[in-house]
Amino acid sequence: MSNSPKPVLHFALNQRAPREKWARAPKGSMNYPAAHPETGASATADLGRYRLQDLLGQAPAGIGLLSGPEQRWIYVNDYYVRMTGRTSAADFIGKTIRESLPEIESQGFNELREKVYRTGEPYVGREMMAKLNRSAAGLPDEGYFDFVYQPLRDPEGKVEGILIHAVEVTDKVAARKRIEDAAERLELAQAAARIGTWEWDPAQEIHELSPELHRIFGTDESDPNHARQWASRVHPDDWPKVQQLMLEGHRLGKMEFEYRYQHPALGLRWFYCIGRKLRGQTPMFGAVQDITARKAAEEASQRLAAIVESSDDAIISKDLNGIVTSWNPCAQKIFGYTAAEMIGRPILTIIPPELHATESEILATIARGERIEHFETVRLRKDGERIEISLTVSPVKDETGRIVGAAKIARDITQLRKAERALRTTERLASVGRLAATVAHEINNPLEAVTNLIYLARQAAILTDVQGYLDAAEQELARVSQLTKQTLGFYRETKSASNVRPGDLVTSLLPVFASRTRNRGIELCPEIEDDSEIYAVAGEIRQVIANLIGNSIDALTAGGKVRIRVSAATQWSPDRKPGIRLTVSDTGSGIPPEARPKIFEPFFTTKRDVGTGLGLWVCKSIVENHGGSIRVKSSTAPGKSWTVVSVFLPSTPRSVVAPDVLAQAAQRPDVLRPAI
Repeated sequence: MSNSPKPVLHFALNQRAPREKWARAPKGSMNYPAAHPETGASATADLGRYRLQDLLGQAPAGIGLLSGPEQRWIYVNDYYVRMTGRTSAADFIGKTIRESLPEIESQGFNELREKVYRTGEPYVGREMMAKLNRSAAGLPDEGYFDFVYQPLRDPEGKVEGILIHAVEVTDKVAARKRIEDAAERLELAQAAARIGTWEWDPAQEIHELSPELHRIFGTDESDPNHARQWASRVHPDDWPKVQQLMLEGHRLGKMEFEYRYQHPALGLRWFYCIGRKLRGQTPMFGAVQDITARKAAEEASQRLAAIVESSDDAIISKDLNGIVTSWNPCAQKIFGYTAAEMIGRPILTIIPPELHATESEILATIARGERIEHFETVRLRKDGERIEISLTVSPVKDETGRIVGAAKIARDITQLRKAERALRTTERLASVGRLAATVAHEINNPLEAVTNLIYLARQAAILTDVQGYLDAAEQELARVSQLTKQTLGFYRETKSASNVRPGDLVTSLLPVFASRTRNRGIELCPEIEDDSEIYAVAGEIRQVIANLIGNSIDALTAGGKVRIRVSAATQWSPDRKPGIRLTVSDTGSGIPPEARPKIFEPFFTTKRDVGTGLGLWVCKSIVENHGGSIRVKSSTAPGKSWTVVSVFLPSTPRSVVAPDVLAQAAQRPDVLRPAI
């Protein structure tokens, strides 16, 4: 009996849970915290504790937990209720021991517990008599008990409660008065309740198993060779150890070990074996317990712990007050704080001050049982650096389904966003290159014309002809000047937002495409129906318009038509914001249905020989950054093909408008999120 409480005490003490984390529930139930600041216990570790709850409820001993100096009950199992003659756990939970068991006031037990709480030293009682007010179940008023008063300590080592483990040994004491050997056998039988028992004497070749143990081993008690059958199923790697421990155990009079066993129906099992010799006898008596469930839980906990420890993502848990309860190594790597520095501190430690309000919203969402799917935000490192992270938050529940906290998985996406911004910068540079090639082509045409006109002027003999040639040359040079001014204005203008008229931007861009459309017989048809002002970055809106017109021209064959319409509109959203709609349509071959879902993805293009596949991706980013939206419709019907790109831009300014798309991406990664 002296060894029976130890496994329970060891497991319970390792929980080291604060008093407020233990729910007061009837019927011998126990709730454990889902995660704790010191242990960082995971959901899988909780499974082990739930199994412990079942084990305590079925244990052949009275088990109870007392909390605080007043010694109030926070847990009792059914055995303890029956043993004390009460009807249910409700007779104990929330009450002091003096209130629930007043009859033991003068029997010395209260003084023993108070000493345990005061000194922190456990007390072990053996066969102590107690008088209890039993129910009318026919049990005697006097009973004998083996028990342990074990102090429970908080993380600082201070005693905060007492665990009681008691086994009634009244029958054992009575039996020992009749025959000592029978009493020892009874004691072992009580300790081995609901566990298979055995008797073994190698000298007399005795191998007797209880029916329960035959069931555990999967052997037939009528089979005279069941001992050999058992031996053949012991795991080959464990068999030498089992043989050695059994022989040493028989020689020393006691044995205790674990081993693996291949059950014919249940597969691989784990068994715990304990045995000893009775006084003055050569046979050994013992018990075997199936501990497979515990070993499964331990292995799963170890695997999960290894996953959490080696994860490339920060895995953090917190309670519903926002206090950190676990912090894995990657969290330290990303945020710079060690687990010792963060556990027990508010999660607000790593949240920028202007985002503190969002943490309250997150906790409220979790408390409702809702999961917060992937979103991007900003957090603070220990050194003060701001980093961009991708975050997922899920509620954590205890075994009763009550939400007790939240689990966060965070990934540092700072470098990814920097790469995306660098890609956008590259696209802008590529756009400059394309524009430069276009401008060079457009300037080359009038320069050639000027050269030809000057040649004709030199060859002409009539003065009026010379004057005409010079006038034409002057017009071509004016055209070159206009193109140069427009190009310089495009790249020299400020990048800050201002009041812009999209119709003016369309008009200023038409000469840039004049040569391409004239040579291919393509007609550009501007339709400026409403040119109200919008609040935007002019250069970026011009880039959108230029990309859309260029795409339409590329999609056309000779004789095609491109319409560019600017009109008043309202947004396609429920709030119906007023603004401007820019529509660019063409009579080209259209976009195949299978390609339409991908047109806004980076590097996707339907052009075989030209194009980087970044134009529409950048356009979508710019439009959405200005609070607008972009849609594409197209048809590939033979003889009736077309494509329409519609852009809505709100006329009212946004609360925050970044100087350009790249700066906005750095400040609001959740706003600028291209479809990738």
